[in-house]
Amino acid sequence: MSDITLYGFPISTYVRTARIALAEKGVAYELLPFEPNTEEMIAVNPTGKVPAFKHEDFVLYETLAITKYIDQAFDGPALQPADAKERAIMNQWISYINAYVFQELIHEIALFRFEIIPLDQSVLDAAIPKAKAHLALLDKTLSTNNYLTGSQASLADYFLYPILAFFGMIPEGSLLADYSGVSAWMTRMEEKSSVKESAPTL
Repeated sequence: MSDITLYGFPISTYVRTARIALAEKGVAYELLPFEPNTEEMIAVNPTGKVPAFKHEDFVLYETLAITKYIDQAFDGPALQPADAKERAIMNQWISYINAYVFQELIHEIALFRFEIIPLDQSVLDAAIPKAKAHLALLDKTLSTNNYLTGSQASLADYFLYPILAFFGMIPEGSLLADYSGVSAWMTRMEEKSSVKESAPTL
């Protein structure tokens, strides 16, 4: 039995981000597939959201806190740039991804298509141009850099990839093909063993 537990259902993009981080560090863990807002989930995260994380008797929630702890607490390749400017760019991208990309690609488009929430066509229609704007901004960086902060993958990439992979499963995901830098980046990410290991079964 591992002394590390990750709580949350595998289809969640944020659970997958944490799983990628654990795989990148080579950390063994137990995944308990709790769904959001259940008694079990609220017991480890008072917001009821996924994921939560436990290392021995230390419990943590919020994906950014979890992944930064994983990077700092365990041996293995660094998940954050050592350079101060590159690390600032990483944090900028993570903030942007969490505030805008997740909200508009997942909450305002994909969750409707997967019938996780009832369809609101006006919200979906309004989200499409916003999704295109986000993809264009990402493409501007990924057309010249292999990853969001430069030549090496970082937590920023591990936050973004699960969102775009999930988005790619719905009809609107065909938009991704219009952005060559994003498409090439996704191919590089999909070659990583951590990304393959973390893929949820739908």
